[in-house]
Amino acid sequence: MTNEEIKQCIYEYGDDIYRFCCYLTNNKSIADDLYQETFLKAIEIKDKIRVKDNTKNYLISISLNLWKNHIKKNNRRKEIAPLIYDEDCLSTIPDSQIEISETIITGEMCKLVRNAIERLPEKQRIVTLLYYSEELSIREIGQMLHLPKGTVLSRLAKARSVIKKEMEDAGYGKTI
Repeated sequence: MTNEEIKQCIYEYGDDIYRFCCYLTNNKSIADDLYQETFLKAIEIKDKIRVKDNTKNYLISISLNLWKNHIKKNNRRKEIAPLIYDEDCLSTIPDSQIEISETIITGEMCKLVRNAIERLPEKQRIVTLLYYSEELSIREIGQMLHLPKGTVLSRLAKARSVIKKEMEDAGYGKTI
């Protein structure tokens, strides 16, 4: 992969990779660092990246591995501080046609779902984020994480169950 091809990847996939970093870290400044580290690593190993393969998934894998290494490093040092959710990183702009009350309800539901995802065990959270935010298939997630299809499906089902229960407990019932 050439430097020009890496620039093209940043242009094509940069927003998706950054969004994934935000979801993964739950913190804008940490996501910024992870995003930069991802592309620095891509430049470092550019000779190993094949353009004909799914480059976006490869870049997401790099982000995920860098994040896991970061967590392991912090665990070893036993200096883990809780990550703070940064609304700037994941904010959405409501459609001007939607009623104010619907906007508030939708916003509350989104916050509830995001909070539920944040509390999931890391294995379930990563699979959920890859499936819903990056819209990867079960097969692609399995290849990326080196897991069988059944394991990916199981983790996704467990995550859905937890999120559904939290929504029902919050009074959203069968709306999900």
